[in-house]
Amino acid sequence: MKANYLSKRESSEILTRLKTLKWGEALQKIRIKKNILRIEEEDIVLYKISKLLICERGRVLFPTLHEEYNQEILTLLPSLIVDMGAVPHIAKGADVMRPGIRKFEGEFRRGDLVAVRDEKNLKAIALALTLEDLEKCREMKRGKVAENIHHVNDRIWKLVQKIKHLLDRD
Repeated sequence: MKANYLSKRESSEILTRLKTLKWGEALQKIRIKKNILRIEEEDIVLYKISKLLICERGRVLFPTLHEEYNQEILTLLPSLIVDMGAVPHIAKGADVMRPGIRKFEGEFRRGDLVAVRDEKNLKAIALALTLEDLEKCREMKRGKVAENIHHVNDRIWKLVQKIKHLLDRD
């Protein structure tokens, strides 16, 4: 594992990339500190930006599921509300299938980031990239709706738990 603070140029580049994302508007509500901590482990890169914790994997930027860091962003994201029968499968990394979805919240297009929430507690259990636009998803009766990119207890989740002491000292 490698940890370092970004240079001003690198910080500016990452903030510019984030602001172009649909959920990047959350950054405008938060006072951004100049020091951005980057933590790298294998193919996972975490960025601690003020109180936010953003992950980059395969050039895709997304917030982690840890609400203590990203609650504002997670509440802004469109959501797929899934039945309790789908929860254990999604929490182990399965993609989101249409029969398991009870409700759609918010608007999304193909390729957008969405939070996957359980219908009982409405807690985010995964983040996924949609494979179709909202209207097409509503019409579907079966098939894959979204690709799971981060879920509870995956490598990203465990890495954050492992380095919490480093993240919280800022």
